[in-house]
Amino acid sequence: MRPSRISRYAVLVTTPGRRWRHLTTKTVTVPASLQRACAEFNSGRFFECHETLEEVWQEETGPVRDLYKGLIQVAAAYVHVSRGNATGALRLFATALAYLRPYRPAGAMGFAVEAICTVCEQARTTVAAFGPGRHADLDVTSVPLPTYRCDAALLSTEARRWSAWGFDAEGNAREMEITVID
Repeated sequence: MRPSRISRYAVLVTTPGRRWRHLTTKTVTVPASLQRACAEFNSGRFFECHETLEEVWQEETGPVRDLYKGLIQVAAAYVHVSRGNATGALRLFATALAYLRPYRPAGAMGFAVEAICTVCEQARTTVAAFGPGRHADLDVTSVPLPTYRCDAALLSTEARRWSAWGFDAEGNAREMEITVID
């Protein structure tokens, strides 16, 4: 039997040798989380964007789960770029593009996925050109950067289309309680 998400975290939290962390319950809405993630990504706070999107991704069980995973992987790729880790960035760009592929033509949940993927492909080419031994030269200002934009006007329709977590059957956002590690 697979442990619940919370019990898995409780084990992680109490593992010897790790700093003590607490489980916290908070209330979120998907639209607010997506807008916050966009603001974080666009201001270069890639790790924070990753964390914000992960809160939604962990709860989503429907067909847009992979969209969120792809957006998380893009943010993580830029964390690696900002740390000069070309190998990690290349791996994450590849997996991000694979997760986002099904959403490219029409977009999803208000994101212009085609535009994000096009810039990520350019970024992957730029990072690959640095090659082995030149990772110290790699910095985020030399790599094309997509803009994360979630069109809030589309969210209701998209939530119905994808039966997305955090929305009712009519596509209205619901306040959702989640448990996170702080």
